[in-house]
Amino acid sequence: MNLLDLIGEPTPKKLGNRILNFIIIVLLLMLAPIFIAVASAVNVIWQQVLSIIVMIIAYSAVGYYAYRLLKKTANQPIFHRIDIRNWRHIWYIIGMFILMMVVQGVINNLRVAITGTSTTENQAAIEALTKHINVAMIGTMIYGVLLAPVVEELIFRGLVINYFFRQSWWWASIILSGFLFAVPHTMNLSTNIADLLAFMIYMSMGMVLAYVYKKTGDIQSNIMIHFLNNLISMIPLLFLALSRI
Repeated sequence: MNLLDLIGEPTPKKLGNRILNFIIIVLLLMLAPIFIAVASAVNVIWQQVLSIIVMIIAYSAVGYYAYRLLKKTANQPIFHRIDIRNWRHIWYIIGMFILMMVVQGVINNLRVAITGTSTTENQAAIEALTKHINVAMIGTMIYGVLLAPVVEELIFRGLVINYFFRQSWWWASIILSGFLFAVPHTMNLSTNIADLLAFMIYMSMGMVLAYVYKKTGDIQSNIMIHFLNNLISMIPLLFLALSRI
């Protein structure tokens, strides 16, 4: 494992331009999944399918845009050839995934104990879209398991870590990455303890992933951990939907 190379100035050099780039990409990221809601709202099959196709194209375009921005500012290749024989690295990925799940579980159990609330608003929205086997559910699965891990890691780990605090305190960009990752996932301001702990669940996830990226310089490891997290979250919803057939 090699530390991420953050020597030198980021591109663009002006902080204002980097902030603007990041704001634009996050807004685009949040707009693309709206097409899943459209697919859920309409009753005509071809319109549902079209909405999901548009979502996939739009989300992929956001990912490509993020990749191009990251490629301009990163000091090393974004993606690397995967060595499946590197068991040490594989076990590291598994270990960090387990750590992330444990931290999330501890915070969620604390949230349940204090507030009696076990589901975040983001998770509730996903569950509403996956109640039944239909086009919207398939689109949600594609979005959550295949697209989001790639695009979100390019943005919230790749861009954040390479754009901000490159030469500052080592943990600064990790904390920032976790904070910025939690904002669009919690959907509202943390106005009570339940919302605050929900925010902490996503922030902790983002921080673990940011740590992995800075330690390994390999965003594919992040994508794999993120993929496993989302897959495990989606599998119970899929079985629940199948039980309703």
